[in-house]
Amino acid sequence: MANSESPIEPIVQPVQSALPSASRPGSVTILALGVLIITVINLARLVLSITYWEFLVSWPGVSPLYMVLTGLIWTLAGSLLLWGLWRANNWTPRLMQAVALTYALYYWLDHVFLADHPVSGMEGARRALLPVNWQFAAGATVLCLAFTAWTLSRRKVKAYFSLVDIIANQSQTNRDDNG
Repeated sequence: MANSESPIEPIVQPVQSALPSASRPGSVTILALGVLIITVINLARLVLSITYWEFLVSWPGVSPLYMVLTGLIWTLAGSLLLWGLWRANNWTPRLMQAVALTYALYYWLDHVFLADHPVSGMEGARRALLPVNWQFAAGATVLCLAFTAWTLSRRKVKAYFSLVDIIANQSQTNRDDNG
């Protein structure tokens, strides 16, 4: 006769830690993607300015040294910021605000004062200071700064940057207790 009683199986429940997981909010990923794009553009500026130094020296206007230095500065700043966004370091939101505002200021100062602008005829007089597509550039600048401010002010994003810090401290405490 077959045994009609089923064996008792232990109930296995997943062990949950006292801390919730720290999943990256989508808006932080979008910020990181934007930072990556700007960093790669400035890395290309750096590399191409060094590669075509002699050609750039022959052109009047902005020195290749300016292009190399700005490419280097923004590549380094973007790399640090990208690393901070991806690793969720607690200093990253403040750095993101500072870099976003500084880059926007740099972009506009560069385009208004250093970019070549035609100065002939009525059209040239109208464009003496502003780039051809200044309306689009201004709108994109405002949208990017607004998205950055909105993202960094969200409760979920603030919790994410704080939570990763708490998890790191908890891990360190556990290692200290075990070691």
